[in-house]
Amino acid sequence: MFVRDDLKTIAEKARHKVFASCEQTADVIVSTDPTHVGYLCGYRSVLFDLMRDYRSAVIFTREKAVLVTGASDAAAALEVLCDPACIYRYGVFFFESSGAEGADWSAMPKVESTFADALRAAFAATVKAHHAVGLDAANAWELQELKSLAAARGFDVRSTILRARRAKLPEEIKTIARAAAITERGLAKAFAQARAGVTELELSAIIAGEMRSGGGVPRFVVVTCGERSALADAYATPAKLREGDLVRFDIGCTVDGYWADMARSAVVGEPTRAQQQRYDALLAGEEAQRALARAGVRAGELFKIAVDRVRQGALPEYKRSHCGHGIGIDVHEFPTLNAANQNVALEDGMVLCVETPYYEIGWGGMMVEDMIVIRPNGNESLTHLPRELRRL
Repeated sequence: MFVRDDLKTIAEKARHKVFASCEQTADVIVSTDPTHVGYLCGYRSVLFDLMRDYRSAVIFTREKAVLVTGASDAAAALEVLCDPACIYRYGVFFFESSGAEGADWSAMPKVESTFADALRAAFAATVKAHHAVGLDAANAWELQELKSLAAARGFDVRSTILRARRAKLPEEIKTIARAAAITERGLAKAFAQARAGVTELELSAIIAGEMRSGGGVPRFVVVTCGERSALADAYATPAKLREGDLVRFDIGCTVDGYWADMARSAVVGEPTRAQQQRYDALLAGEEAQRALARAGVRAGELFKIAVDRVRQGALPEYKRSHCGHGIGIDVHEFPTLNAANQNVALEDGMVLCVETPYYEIGWGGMMVEDMIVIRPNGNESLTHLPRELRRL
């Protein structure tokens, strides 16, 4: 059987972080948030990308994690959890067995009809009468469901898990760096083939293909040219690049559930004076963020220096709601780099995206965005492609 010990190890360390962050002692923690299920047990189902109402849960102590998931996930989940007794299934799905050596499927708890039934069975087997139970859910009705299960022993630990996610483990940073690397490889390959007459779709396919071949899952591949470059978060189309067009690339993938997010801008041929000067202003703002970013600096300070530096250049009226964000198992994590977070200090091990986008309908858009790891005396860049306005 193929085993993903790397995913299991990261999840084990993440669980230790969560317990260490608890202000109120918890013996067991239960989460039905799909993102946190993957984070805390290591297994991430393809079905989360296909079915918005697909349900799973993780129940964990300091010693082990139990997964509650659909019956079709059992075999793949076993590659990560390794112990059949830790996988509680629900629904109807059939696996045949060749009799080859491997996990003892008879040790897997009997399949239940519904998610609620499987959750109750896993809870009853894992949680003891004297246990204090931390509860985490993505919405109010799921939290109420967990409170009904745990009764008086339960208390909300969502803020604890979110706090534990802020600073990343070395293994998490390594995975994020891998996602960044294959994202950059895709963009470098697209740059090499971009020219007048090539379509947005063709360039996006090149980028997505490189992400896939590197072991990532393409999540967003925004390639927009000409006036379309001003359309934030738009899908690529058959629009062809033309001489003089701005081309904006805002792209990201996931590797083992961890995100990358970066951006670069280009022009087909030689840039106009306005294109070059405006981009220079945006780049100066992003460079100011990277120069300032270190542990202890406030998130709001990075926002302010970015906007102020851009306004000193060719965009004196530059406006933004934010100029970056944390990144990890979600593409947008704490903290947001905005004016509201003047009192939020950056922490050693945080991974941030710093960015200075600009969108002008009827003219075009451009941006530069990089991923950095916050350190006590500065930061480490996870993205390395040249940042100047690219000539195609």
